[in-house]
Amino acid sequence: MNAYQSLGVIFFVFIFTMPSSAQGPLVSAEPPQHQEIAHGVEAALKGDVADAEKFFAEAATKTPGSRPGGIDAAMAFADPTFEQHHFGKVRFWLEKTTDDSPNDPEAFLLLGDIALAEGRLLETRMLAEHAANLAEKFDADPVRKKSLRIYAEKLLAGVFEQKRNWNEALSRLTTLCELEPANGEHPYRLGLVLFRLGRKDDAVKSLTEAASKDSSILPPLIVLAQLSEMEGKTEEAAKFLAESLEKDGGNPKVLAAAADLELRWNRLPQVRELSEKAHKLDPAAVAPRLTLGIIDLYDGKFEDAEEKFSQLVSAMPENVSALVGLSLALCEQSDVNQLRRAYGYAKMNADKNPESVDAQTTLAWVLVKANYLEEAEKILARLFDVGDLNSPGAYYLAVVYAQRDRRDEAILFLQHSLATKTNFPKRVAAETLLNSLTEQDSQ
Repeated sequence: MNAYQSLGVIFFVFIFTMPSSAQGPLVSAEPPQHQEIAHGVEAALKGDVADAEKFFAEAATKTPGSRPGGIDAAMAFADPTFEQHHFGKVRFWLEKTTDDSPNDPEAFLLLGDIALAEGRLLETRMLAEHAANLAEKFDADPVRKKSLRIYAEKLLAGVFEQKRNWNEALSRLTTLCELEPANGEHPYRLGLVLFRLGRKDDAVKSLTEAASKDSSILPPLIVLAQLSEMEGKTEEAAKFLAESLEKDGGNPKVLAAAADLELRWNRLPQVRELSEKAHKLDPAAVAPRLTLGIIDLYDGKFEDAEEKFSQLVSAMPENVSALVGLSLALCEQSDVNQLRRAYGYAKMNADKNPESVDAQTTLAWVLVKANYLEEAEKILARLFDVGDLNSPGAYYLAVVYAQRDRRDEAILFLQHSLATKTNFPKRVAAETLLNSLTEQDSQ
């Protein structure tokens, strides 16, 4: 995803909603309910494992079936605001809890959640299936038992979604819909799986149910348009999009999602029109405002883009996408002071968000514009080495190589930047530079 298209939702990326411990009822940062637990957590934070064990054992005796105290200790170490924040100790207390309370499922589930986040699907499945078996036998607290079962099913559904095992995912999500009938996330994910299985009528029904339960979920037709585009079925996506706009054209979220697709198809006038409509319907919504700034970048209206992104940054000073947009708008203006400002914003954004490819590539492009080619090359080469160099980043690196008369490498990265259908504002410039370099080779 490139620095222009990732601003908000403008470049369509669909990601399954994966289970997260932060979403579940089991790991909320609630204060310990018993004095023994509080004392045990305090001892754990001081490194006194023996005292912590003693307090946690007393709590378990007083309230059988309650959450083991070791999990509270793990949560304390997981708190990012705590000065002793330490992931190793989080894992230590979770693994210790599986030994101290082997019949309680929760620590196994939390370890499975960590494994899922890190992409270890086999480990996640084994932990979740073991926890699910324990949950079936857990009778000390019916309410907690249900929460544990839901958590296990979420993890397993997440595993099968990532493995694209749609039939198994269907089974798990169906169970989740039964366990939590009021939760819109479950029929939403179920609808996506049904679409993957070719059951489009059932998918529409499930997605409609999801939208009725959760107002943040998009209506079904625009979701089907997004899914069809993901599968490379552009004509089918366009059909669903037209139907969606006809039925839900007054929904600003639908208009914003439609603008994403139109941008992907390089239909910029439609993108602006849809975004302006969405902004008029919901002036406070961030996505249409980001989109309108992006279109100004595409059209070369850099001062207009600067104004829009400046307003967003004033309201959301740490918003990665707004900072990326403002940096790009500033660095494209023929003004050394604006270039300095661009560097300031880009550097701050990249430093605060080292994992953001867009923040890193934007800083690299600002450095290119400032003629600091060596520094820009280091950033972009590092992204390439770890497989994170996107299409605009490849173009930026090609510009660096072209300016250093490294023509063959420049051509290689230009071809890389143009290898996908990804739309980005410098695409025409990339095509022009590639033609120029290849013509030189033929002479």
